[in-house]
Amino acid sequence: MRVFLALSNRLHHLFLLLHGTRVQTGTNPGKHGIFDFSTFDEEYRRRSINASDRRSTPFWKILNDHGTTTGLFKVPFTYPPGDVDGYLISGFPTPNSIEDFVQPEALRSTVGSAEKLFEDKSLYKGGNEEQFKNNLIEVAKYQTELFLELVDDHDTEFAMTVYDGSDRIQHYFWKYLDESHPRYDPDSPHADAIERYYETVDDGIGRILERTNDDCDILIISDHGFGPLSSDIYIDEWLDNEGFLTRDAQGSSSRAATELAGETLQFGWNLVGQAGLQNSVKSILPTSWFEFGTSLQNNSHQSIIWDETDAFFSTLSGQALFINLEDRFTEGTVTREEYDTVVEQVQESLLSIRHPETKERLVEAVVRSDEVYSGWMVKDAPDLIVRTNPEYTLKNGHSDQLVRPSKQYGQDRSGDHRTDGVFIASGPSFDCGTIQDASIMDIAPTLLQIHECPIPETVDGEVLQDAMVEETTSIEYTDEYGETDGERREWSESEEEALEERLSSMGYLS
Repeated sequence: MRVFLALSNRLHHLFLLLHGTRVQTGTNPGKHGIFDFSTFDEEYRRRSINASDRRSTPFWKILNDHGTTTGLFKVPFTYPPGDVDGYLISGFPTPNSIEDFVQPEALRSTVGSAEKLFEDKSLYKGGNEEQFKNNLIEVAKYQTELFLELVDDHDTEFAMTVYDGSDRIQHYFWKYLDESHPRYDPDSPHADAIERYYETVDDGIGRILERTNDDCDILIISDHGFGPLSSDIYIDEWLDNEGFLTRDAQGSSSRAATELAGETLQFGWNLVGQAGLQNSVKSILPTSWFEFGTSLQNNSHQSIIWDETDAFFSTLSGQALFINLEDRFTEGTVTREEYDTVVEQVQESLLSIRHPETKERLVEAVVRSDEVYSGWMVKDAPDLIVRTNPEYTLKNGHSDQLVRPSKQYGQDRSGDHRTDGVFIASGPSFDCGTIQDASIMDIAPTLLQIHECPIPETVDGEVLQDAMVEETTSIEYTDEYGETDGERREWSESEEEALEERLSSMGYLS
């Protein structure tokens, strides 16, 4: 759960958001083309995603085209920032090492370094829960101060910011809040961690709202909720045992050496984090050490024997599987004629996964992406999307057990996403009451309607008329915006390395 807040001064709209590309475009992933934080090329190499991978038009481009100025602060998937009528400070994933994350560039001196906008996850990896908790809270406070400065200094008609620390605090501190969690600790000094973070954000929102007046529309959105996470399902072990995936033998010398190197590097880095010396160590170690460490993070895929594999797992964040198609991957084993049969076999196999001890069913659904996505980018989607029992998540890598307590880098990971998010709206455009069955894809067309802008015919969401003061029959649509085909911005080696480290440390990669 991430908190998205949006507002405007002249047309009076404030938008506070908790995450999502569907928020930006109003389209499903089959059109905007972003299915995960990373993807795989034909050589099975993982590549981090950025804003230039987006293949649908974001709502702020349409607002700008029709005369509405916009201020965007820490909105996900906005790096590299494009031209904007107003300002844009990109959000996650933005590499710490870059300087071109701000538009206009004159704001660079005001904003400071990208590193200051995001939490220091090495604190948690090093086992410093107290420092990590305080770091998340301090980042939220800094974000509020900077956003207030931007709102005061730039008279945009629409403004938006994202408090993404709400996601991290719940991933790693949920067990201290939830008495039903199997690892709940009533005596923990972190029992108030989530409450303290939300108090900080609540205070920030209050200060931001003081800058508005009665003519301001305010939206607070999240694209998902949160709940307890108890266990990881090591899906590679299952796929291997079921014959869909083949890996190096457990006792092979190359695999043993790689695993030992990975464990040694991780142990050493955790000690560095506990001592608070990570920045000093980075300044004296050669880049090759970190490149090697990055390669080890993807070791679970490196051990796969591709020409003997029919299906493989994506990432912890993706919760999906790719079929190893001949015409998609260089060492593909499955033909188009065999595709449907293999998909059905994998679906049936995954649905049969049971907890080794309790025998409870662990996978609730396995759906084909071409059945739930539609549009010009479906061909790039993973083939199967897996929905597990809410308290379990799929994880790749090696394990001597199929199900183990959920962890990330040896540290507990006790909370995970839920499908239901939050929608709160207030202001002259909105009526009192409740709304049911709203979709995250409804936000973009609703914002466009409020600002009297045309809505692209390709949008999948609908205007939330039930939440508005007056139902309108004069919704204007346009065929001007559809598939975008801007040139994809390649990451440099250093940027890719920094993103891999951030994605992995934040729990989005196994």
